[in-house]
Amino acid sequence: MTGKVNLTCDAWQASNIDSYFVVTGHWIDEPKPGTWELQSAVLGFTQLNNAHHGK
Repeated sequence: MTGKVNLTCDAWQASNIDSYFVVTGHWIDEPKPGTWELQSAVLGFTQLNNAHHGK
């Protein structure tokens, strides 16, 4: 599965004031045969200008 990256995104509102949006990448490294390690990295993070209500 070389070269495969899964993306997740989330938006949330903190303290009912500030809203944020994040994109995260997830992949599996195999440093040696039979040993898998889940890796994750934040690819983007920003504050939104409008309130996020989860709708």
